[in-house]
Amino acid sequence: MKRIISAITLMLILAVPAFSLSDAEYLRMKKANADFAKADRQLTQVWNKLKSRMSRSDFRILQDEQREWIDWMRDNEAESYMDSGYSRIEAYTMATYDRVRYIQQRARDIERYGE
Repeated sequence: MKRIISAITLMLILAVPAFSLSDAEYLRMKKANADFAKADRQLTQVWNKLKSRMSRSDFRILQDEQREWIDWMRDNEAESYMDSGYSRIEAYTMATYDRVRYIQQRARDIERYGE
C-alpha cells in the first residue's frame, strides 16, 4: 500500500510542471489575450480594494490562501477546464474570474465569521 501511495504521489508531482503556468507564460498571456488581461486586472482591483478595507490579520489570511492558489490550485482549476475542452488561455482566464468571485466571497466570510 505504501508503494502505491508513493507511486501516485510521484506521478502527481511530475505531472504538475506540465500544466503549471510559469511567470513568463503568465506575462505572455497578459500581453496576447485581452480577456485574460481583463481577468487579471479585475483580480488586482479586488485585492487592492480588500487590502484597504480589511484588517491586517484578516487580509493576511487571504494572502496565505492566494499563495496556495498560485502555487498549485490555479493550475488544477485550469486543468479541469482544459479537460472539458477549453484552450489553455480560456482555462486560465476562467480560473482567474472564478478566483475574483471566490476572493470577494471569502473576504465577506472572514469579516463576518472570522477564519
